[in-house]
Amino acid sequence: MAATATSYERRLLAAADLVLSADAQDKGIRLPDLGVTADLKPHQLHGVAWLIRRYRLGVNVVLGDEMGLGKTLQAISLLSYLKIHRIAPGPFLVLCPLSVTDGWLSEFSKFCPSFRVMQYVGGKLHRRDLRRTIYEDVQKASTSSRSFELPFDVLMTTYDIALMDQDFLSQIPWHYAVIDEAQRLKNPSSVLYNVLEQRFIMPRRLLLTGTPIQNNLSELWALMHFCLPSIFGKLDEFLSTFKEAGESLTGDEANKAKGQFKIIKHVLKAFMLRRTKFLLIESGILALPPLTELTVMVPLTQLQKKLYMSVLRKELPTLISFARGSSRHQSLQNIVIQLRKVCSHPYLFSGIEPEPYVEGEHLIQASGKLIVLDLILKKLHECGHRVLLFAQMTQTLDILQDFLELRNYTYERLDGSVRAEERFAAIRNFSSQSTKGLIRDDNRSEAFVFMISTRAGGVGLNLIGADTVIFYEQDWNPQADKQALQRAHRIGQLNHVLSINLVSQRTIEEVIMRRADRKLKLSHNIIGEEDGTDGKGGDPGIEASDMRSIIFGLHLFDPADTATETIDEDITAETFSVEKLAKLKTMSEKVVMMRSHESSEKDERAFEINPNMTDDSGTVIRRASDSIRIDPGLNEAAYLSWVKKFKEASISSEDATVGFGRQRAAPEEKLLKHDVNKQKIEEKRLAKWESLGYQTLAVKEPDITASQNISDAGSIQFVYGDCTNPSKVCPAKPAIIFSCIDNSGTWGHGGMFDALTSLSTCIPDAYHRASEFDDLHMGDLHLIQLDEGNCTRSLDAPLWVALAIVQSYNPRRKVPRSEISMSDLELCISKAAFSAAQHSAAIHMPRIGYQGGSQRSEWYTIERLLRKHSSLHGIDIFVYYFQRRQTDCQIVTQVGHADDSTQA
Repeated sequence: MAATATSYERRLLAAADLVLSADAQDKGIRLPDLGVTADLKPHQLHGVAWLIRRYRLGVNVVLGDEMGLGKTLQAISLLSYLKIHRIAPGPFLVLCPLSVTDGWLSEFSKFCPSFRVMQYVGGKLHRRDLRRTIYEDVQKASTSSRSFELPFDVLMTTYDIALMDQDFLSQIPWHYAVIDEAQRLKNPSSVLYNVLEQRFIMPRRLLLTGTPIQNNLSELWALMHFCLPSIFGKLDEFLSTFKEAGESLTGDEANKAKGQFKIIKHVLKAFMLRRTKFLLIESGILALPPLTELTVMVPLTQLQKKLYMSVLRKELPTLISFARGSSRHQSLQNIVIQLRKVCSHPYLFSGIEPEPYVEGEHLIQASGKLIVLDLILKKLHECGHRVLLFAQMTQTLDILQDFLELRNYTYERLDGSVRAEERFAAIRNFSSQSTKGLIRDDNRSEAFVFMISTRAGGVGLNLIGADTVIFYEQDWNPQADKQALQRAHRIGQLNHVLSINLVSQRTIEEVIMRRADRKLKLSHNIIGEEDGTDGKGGDPGIEASDMRSIIFGLHLFDPADTATETIDEDITAETFSVEKLAKLKTMSEKVVMMRSHESSEKDERAFEINPNMTDDSGTVIRRASDSIRIDPGLNEAAYLSWVKKFKEASISSEDATVGFGRQRAAPEEKLLKHDVNKQKIEEKRLAKWESLGYQTLAVKEPDITASQNISDAGSIQFVYGDCTNPSKVCPAKPAIIFSCIDNSGTWGHGGMFDALTSLSTCIPDAYHRASEFDDLHMGDLHLIQLDEGNCTRSLDAPLWVALAIVQSYNPRRKVPRSEISMSDLELCISKAAFSAAQHSAAIHMPRIGYQGGSQRSEWYTIERLLRKHSSLHGIDIFVYYFQRRQTDCQIVTQVGHADDSTQA
């Protein structure tokens, strides 16, 4: 194997030397030769010239510039150069995540408007129409000129669609392919990797990625092999040649590893161009505002401490079996996930949140992170800053959204469940507003916070409208957080950027953070990034041992620390002492003030702040390099001792622990008295109605037990058309038309009012009669059945109209009609879904809570409610986009720009 490794090493070095020797002969490329309208910065001009040289040599490469340095513009400039100089006329293929297709399209239209760009995204039917258009255009061109000419220069699509439509896309001979966010190809066994490599005709390729090195050498090989399979050969050759570089070694082996790192760097210099903002700024090539990174150590609340110990106590058999070497990796991962949920917020566990749910301070007081976030956001809001707020779990985003609603902060949201139209609209809306000009109170369309799921929005987005980045949860991969940070700290940013990483102190999160520092060393060792990351000590994270080291890191925590504390029965009580809250407030003020910190050394842009360590001036702020390091290495003896100690502490405190399924209900006497009074009022009202011949159409609240199983049968589908004519979407199927309305008793005009009146006059009549008998209350759902006798259309299936009373009306208010009440809307949706399940019907409704220029937050909340009750009752819900010029209905999978139905 040694001989094979030597031969392999020589091959790599020979190929690298051949390519690098051509660099000395280059005289550079001038801007006019590129055919783009942009003024490229010096490093971008150098990058395009480098790409052109590699193209002339027939070499496929990786453009690995750090995020925010303009890789997209450099790639567009290369394509433009190839076309205007008739080197490669096209077609060109661009593969990228869905979230960045809008950005690519914008840059093409701005910097290279002569290019014909086809955005090959959307639903199955839309893509079929695009293929038909391509085929017809090719047929016309071949008939007239006998040439094969496609109706586009660039086709842009996503990874998923490239897989779904591979039979079509793989038939086109692509002259050049650009693959953005190419870290998606780090797994050579993935379907995407093999389909692109084996089926697609694209011999010339360019990979764009801001994180070419993420976890290990195998991922690096995967990217380089995709570019140059004949040079980089097989994976086992690569790993056997550089095995010492991927391990933590000492002595002579460590010296050998250093030598291997030098070889890898030399080889990568020929096939990968990597520039970091720090290096460009230091050399005077690039000017960017400063970046200050803060790690804020946050204490746990009493409730969190109890839950943390409860998780460990529940998993004690697994922890013991792990100590004996018999536990599986998946079991260990499950423990870590549960502990991380505790650190984020206790309400991520069912049964912890008080029932019935009431909006209030308990949401904030239950989590140490949310308390600190509340203090920090208050200061940032007062100073006119804008924030990117990242979290890993979408359930955490739900809690953060409730928190922002409670504080009346304006926001946008982006996660995997947000479809293309809302995603692009949210990005455009947030990016178009400058930080300096933020209007805080009188214009709710100015978003203060942009909430993002790290994986959904951590790549490719340009969100320089924010100058503060807060990580509420860390990603498992530290490179993902680095990518997310570059959404704000990039070319175009005008303000000092402050990055705040909230970490629960002395918990599994701190071990993960320290472990992440070690994983970042691999990137430093291979591509030599001098971006403030300390290259001393530590080893590159070996993925197989990560989970083991994290579990073993538990022995750093004292199991008796929280086991002896008393339990607060009321979780809404104050969770921190006045003294601790004062410390947290002081810490939060210092966090915000760190934006004005002047760095004197290159490693002084990363700091750690701890409220439990104070000096004369308050909270201590230390350089990250000086902070106390937790070594999460494998210490089996200490772990065994910890398990034994924890077992003893668990037994002694078993009576004082908090169980997961614990429900906190109101006192029985109070509830019983309330029910009796409510029943008396209801009986009196029904007696009056009966004497006057009135029968209510209001639906009773369904009795659904908390343990009811969730069905997989329900779904939400988005359609174009008129929701008052559901037979066009679902012929011969029972339907309920759902419409929101207020409690004024006055039937309106326009939009849904006119559509429902046109359907049947009995609908407004029933509404007026309910008003006469004082039967319009917030949260009521009036279900009106239509038949052939009272409906203007012929019916092929039973049809009902559900009027949801979700807006209050008071003529003495400045704005008489209120906004939609979310709590009442949820109650009405629950009633409608229950009724639909009873009648085997589907719900048809216009899209509500979203208007073109308004805040989009309401729709996110409404969509969650619809998905919840659709699954709970196993029903289909159709949400309509109204298009006045379109007569036919079609299913919408990728929503374009459409006019929303006007809703009462």
